[in-house]
Amino acid sequence: MRLGEFSLIKEISKRLVFKDKEVVVGIGDDAAVVKCKDGYQLLTSDGLTEGSHFVDSWKEVVKELYYYLGKKLVNINASDVASMGGEPKFGLVNLALKERFSKEKAIEFYEGINEASKELKVSVVGGNITKSQNLLFDMFLVGKSSSFMLRSRAKPGELVAVSGEVGDSRGGLELLLQGKRKPWKLVEKFLSPKARVREGREVLKLGVKCCTDVSDGLLFNLGTIAESSGVKIEISSSKIPISRELKEVFKEKALNFGLSGGEDYELIITFPEKLIGKIEELGFKVIGEIKKGKGVFVDGKEVKPRGFQHFKEE
Repeated sequence: MRLGEFSLIKEISKRLVFKDKEVVVGIGDDAAVVKCKDGYQLLTSDGLTEGSHFVDSWKEVVKELYYYLGKKLVNINASDVASMGGEPKFGLVNLALKERFSKEKAIEFYEGINEASKELKVSVVGGNITKSQNLLFDMFLVGKSSSFMLRSRAKPGELVAVSGEVGDSRGGLELLLQGKRKPWKLVEKFLSPKARVREGREVLKLGVKCCTDVSDGLLFNLGTIAESSGVKIEISSSKIPISRELKEVFKEKALNFGLSGGEDYELIITFPEKLIGKIEELGFKVIGEIKKGKGVFVDGKEVKPRGFQHFKEE
């Protein structure tokens, strides 16, 4: 039997039982939470691997490929901090590089790191470089917050909303696989997503308790909320925010990309109905509601949450 990615994480967590008294949240959410004197530190790590997240040949389609990958690395880590309601602060970047990886590509990559770090006010303070058969760009990020949201805090009676549009990243990936870069909006969403730090911070201030980001696909990440919170989530397909560009290029596939495509890095929140006006002012779209029960339902039919996993269960 081979474990899937998230089953493997559960097995690993069983074997890492030691917790310092300052650890508030360990393995199992978007970031770990550690108590400190003036609030909480949020700790996360994520990476980009050649073959799984990108291929070098895309540089023929997008000349600035490694610049965008540098920006993406910072933003995908910042997204985990954003989904907890925090501010990203300090980062360590670790590189596993092929022996013939060029100096020009490395400099281009760090120009992207620098640009995203300036935008998000992140200080990259160190890291490591090693030789490898495949490229790996990895980051460890520390954030800070006075409080935090968790995916395990959804309550029956709350509404479910998502920031921005979903599915564009999957559309961008499909275009790159076809050797295309237009429409650029879709390709850019895949190569250079924007962490929703401001939105996460603002909904936390409003009193939102439950949040996660769309890293593995809308349905899959809704499933993590449903399972962690012990609730049923009902959404309407007609309310899923799908961009005009995605519909024009991918037609009937657009909705499926919106439901199951990963790496949009939008935020999913659940919240009491009384906050709907302020939530919508922040750009969130209501897509459903939380009820008693379990599972994820689309248009009244239960669906198996699907999205991207690095390892499939067998």
